[in-house]
Amino acid sequence: MTGVLRAPRTAALAVIAVLVAAASLVSFAESYRGLWLWAHEHGLAGLWAVAWPLQVDTFIAVGELALFVALVDAWAFRSRLAAWSVTGLGLAVSVAGNVGHITGHDPASRVTAAVPPLAAAAALAVGLGVLKRVVAMRAPAPLDAAVAAVPSPQNSPPRPPVPAALGNGHGAPEGAPEAARLYSAELAAGELPSIRRIRRELHVGQDRAQSVQAYLAALVP
Repeated sequence: MTGVLRAPRTAALAVIAVLVAAASLVSFAESYRGLWLWAHEHGLAGLWAVAWPLQVDTFIAVGELALFVALVDAWAFRSRLAAWSVTGLGLAVSVAGNVGHITGHDPASRVTAAVPPLAAAAALAVGLGVLKRVVAMRAPAPLDAAVAAVPSPQNSPPRPPVPAALGNGHGAPEGAPEAARLYSAELAAGELPSIRRIRRELHVGQDRAQSVQAYLAALVP
């Protein structure tokens, strides 16, 4: 990216963040009002009617924030699936509650009532999508290219061999050969990278990082 476009890009990201935050706040406020009306019309009053909407829209916000953390920490698919499930369930209940307080069967009125929770979820999803692409652009270069670009002094320790399979007969986990090349100098010195470092630098989940570390442990002299 050229220096001329860096400042406008930063400004655009800041505007996106402000607009997403504003849209989320307005949408959650509108959704809260619809859910409060639903609770008020179904036997709840006072503080109970005030607190009832929080039991629904909270799951949308918590689920979306969990997806944000999953993106940053590169959670495994199984962990992300739980966050998606919480978000989807909260969204479905919120839409049903917002539409349910409408008296009559006018489709336009029902669609209007369904917009706030959908807009809240969509705003957060757009923000996450932008963040995902920004993180992807700042990811390090492919491991093979990065390793090839590092000069190898004549007195550097030799790289350990990369076995095709571990002693237990199982094939090498995905990304393990690249990890062996990336950490070759450390492995030759008898050092083993931590699981947290493997997750961060290889952009893999906890399970994959553990498998890669076990693979690398077999290469340590």
